[in-house]
Amino acid sequence: MKDNISYIPTTKKDLSEMLSEIGVNKIDDLFETIPQKLRLNSELLLPSPLKKIDLPLSEIELSGYMQEISARNNSNCKYFLGAGCYNHYIPSIVDLFLKMPKFYTPYTPYKPETNQGTLQVMYEYQTMMCRLTGLEVSNASLYDGATAMVEAGKMAARLTGRNEIIISKSIHPEYRQVFNTYFKYGDWKVIEVGISNGKTNLKDLEQNISEQTAAVIVQSPNFFGIIEDMNQVARMAHKHSSLYISLVVEALSLALIKPSDFGADIVAGEAQSFGNHMSFGGPHLGFINCYSKHKSKLPGRIVTKTEDADGKTAYMLWGAAREQHISRNRATSNICSNHALNALAVSIYLSWYGNKGLEELADMHNMQMAHYAYEKILKIHGYAATFPENAFFNEFVVNCPHSVGALNKKLLEHSIVGGLELGKFYSEYKNKILFCVTEQTNQDDIDELADILTYLNEKGLK
Repeated sequence: MKDNISYIPTTKKDLSEMLSEIGVNKIDDLFETIPQKLRLNSELLLPSPLKKIDLPLSEIELSGYMQEISARNNSNCKYFLGAGCYNHYIPSIVDLFLKMPKFYTPYTPYKPETNQGTLQVMYEYQTMMCRLTGLEVSNASLYDGATAMVEAGKMAARLTGRNEIIISKSIHPEYRQVFNTYFKYGDWKVIEVGISNGKTNLKDLEQNISEQTAAVIVQSPNFFGIIEDMNQVARMAHKHSSLYISLVVEALSLALIKPSDFGADIVAGEAQSFGNHMSFGGPHLGFINCYSKHKSKLPGRIVTKTEDADGKTAYMLWGAAREQHISRNRATSNICSNHALNALAVSIYLSWYGNKGLEELADMHNMQMAHYAYEKILKIHGYAATFPENAFFNEFVVNCPHSVGALNKKLLEHSIVGGLELGKFYSEYKNKILFCVTEQTNQDDIDELADILTYLNEKGLK
């Protein structure tokens, strides 16, 4: 883009002064630590300037251009893609309350006397998450599920005084990448244990766990949608006085599977499924729950309920050991950004469904429909079970007789977003596809998918 046609109101003089102050010659020098292959080596696809005069687009024209781009998105597709971001229905009441100015504008409740409403909402959110996980204490949300996993690992290290953490390869691959990035530097040891028939290899786990292990982290339902042997994992961890961290990426499963029933010491994960839009990948919100005896090491904000001088109910922040509250070197975490608005969406969503409603949603409209889709697809020639005899929630893996990438392109032509190509993350699972079914997918949608898969088989997928 030409220098005199810019949407950024920074002059050449401004840039020169800033670069001089920093001690570099040009803007590109600021990005020298980023490998060339990861940089954008072409012009940004911004709208062309007006043809007759040398000016950028006006606000009206730019707004129209952005609407034109947005209109290219196909919002009428049927979704069979999950893998960490789930297409759940969001009742209209969620956005109705969420966008009230009293909730939408506040951010940090530093002064409890003027933020009682915001604090109460956080407290209600914590209470609901505790009931779902079966543990006693919750924080008031985190950045996202991946960093919540990191926070849980560091919390376990503080509690045990150990620096070794074991994670399963059945955990979401991108979560593991984030985890390994955070633990790459410093005196840490991260061990990844393998997979056997779609679940954590317990023999591999038993061989690697030791008295140096702070925690074992296993996702359930795991990345393949399979329910892990959580009791066995907890037993192995506790045998060595290590903590068992249960990672939950599909939060709706908590309506049917309570981690505390299977020996979890800490539960961490992602709560996007509860009333938060997919929004092309974010923002989401992470959570961590633990037992009361471990609460002093719990990162993030924690809201408690007490009484004021007149005996009236009052809410306040407790032990907020974040870098915004105390000195950085004493903070329990420097990455626990609080997504209060996302947590509010969770509170509204869970209040709307209630206990029975949420359980029915998880069971009848997710798990049972996923099993219907699974059986339907297995009847199609060339498709077969990848991990037979394993219980799963609302995601499952099948062997695909075609290139998964080619199949998904064909499905998209029929306004269907297909499953995830597992070969992108696991080389050993080439031509395996991970399908997801939620309440947004009805029986007719599943039948249509099966018919198209059958049709593509008959015609020969090119």
